[in-house]
Amino acid sequence: MNRTLTIAWREFKATVLTKGFLIGVLVVPLMMAASIPLVLLLTSMKPPAVAGEVAIIDLSSSPGGEHEASREAVLARLTPEALAERVRRETGEGLREAGKMANKVDPRAGEALAAAAPTIEAAAVADLPSLTTRVLAPDADLDAEKAVLLEGTPYDNTRLALIVIDPDAITRTPDAKEFGSFRLFVKAKLDSRVQGMIRSQVRDGIVDARLAANGHVATDIRDLMRIKVPEAQSVTKDGDKAWGELQQMLVPVAFMILLWISTFTGGQYLLTSTIEEKSSRVMEVLLSAVSPMQLMTGKILGQMGAGLLILLLYSGTGVAGLLTFGLGYLVSPLNLVFLLIFFFIAFFSIAALMAAVGSAVTDVHEAQTLLTPVMLVVITPMFLMMPIIWNPNSVLATTMSFLPPINPFVMVLRICSSDPPPLWQILASAGVGIVGVFVLLKATSKIFRVGVLMYGKPPNLVTLLRWIRMA
Repeated sequence: MNRTLTIAWREFKATVLTKGFLIGVLVVPLMMAASIPLVLLLTSMKPPAVAGEVAIIDLSSSPGGEHEASREAVLARLTPEALAERVRRETGEGLREAGKMANKVDPRAGEALAAAAPTIEAAAVADLPSLTTRVLAPDADLDAEKAVLLEGTPYDNTRLALIVIDPDAITRTPDAKEFGSFRLFVKAKLDSRVQGMIRSQVRDGIVDARLAANGHVATDIRDLMRIKVPEAQSVTKDGDKAWGELQQMLVPVAFMILLWISTFTGGQYLLTSTIEEKSSRVMEVLLSAVSPMQLMTGKILGQMGAGLLILLLYSGTGVAGLLTFGLGYLVSPLNLVFLLIFFFIAFFSIAALMAAVGSAVTDVHEAQTLLTPVMLVVITPMFLMMPIIWNPNSVLATTMSFLPPINPFVMVLRICSSDPPPLWQILASAGVGIVGVFVLLKATSKIFRVGVLMYGKPPNLVTLLRWIRMA
């Protein structure tokens, strides 16, 4: 036992105390966290001022001017005042949502954001494009007008866009099932935000004209249709808590990724170290002091420590972040316990397979051939993740919860879903997983015993099965 623990400690140190491990586990997440403010800074940089003309060909206006309201409604939507109003409304909505999140962290942060709101809105309005409008005749040459868009750049006060309103955009023809729309032609490389703003304003202007043509006031109709959508409130013993669809997906996916990263990172290190020791003949020296079973067990335990360290670091960081933002109720302490239990089951299953494959080959490329069918089975929960989250108690999800070696990953998704399975299923799945681990360890230990000192042509799956029978 002491020799097994010595090998485990050696394996753990050889993995955890390397620069590659520290960079992969610690530095990369820190770089990702540091990149967030950088991305926000880059996206918030003020672009060059866009200035130019928007031309309109209104085919819906009859010669007698019956539907001139369509053109007038679109023109009204493209005025500086209308554009500024839209930006203020959208910016205000975004600030209100940000304020809700800030209040969960610290009410003072929410108050500071509310105080800065007028300044932020003013800055957003200052970045608006300077648009002028020009109405063209309905019989204008479309190709010639489009050619004007080829002149100049979006920043030198030339034509930016050409809007063509369909003849039936306001009044539907008797035999038509739907209204007409409009076409939008823009200058190449025009800022996509400006394109979106023009498109939205023209659309709203046409809707205003349709409502007016039917005797309605657009503002009244929009007020009637506008309703503040509340967040779903999850009723808990500690009171009502906000619970939305995003949160419903976020927790199971986060637990799944945690389990996946910690398990397969340790398993990959185990595969690599086994191949390196075998190809460099270090394995022969180790086997002169310990048995193949002791060596395999020690290596698995050592890499399990590395995987457990990753799990604790990442899960601890995640829980701390949730607590900081007042979202600690999303993660139950019991779910963390189940995550730890299923981590051990998942890791021993994957590690046993990795150790067996690593002992059978002398090169990483050879290992890929043997790992492919194994990985196709193991990554099945990743492909079926969304169906399991949305319907955690379906026949598919329940069945996969009792199929080693994928049952730990499936059960973690189900436990963290909005409709977790009953306790007996969780315990039964853990029991099946433990039995599966013993079966896998027994089979893979036979492969390890035979393959660890075998060199030459790499075996195929049939050969590995033969080793299991003969060992």
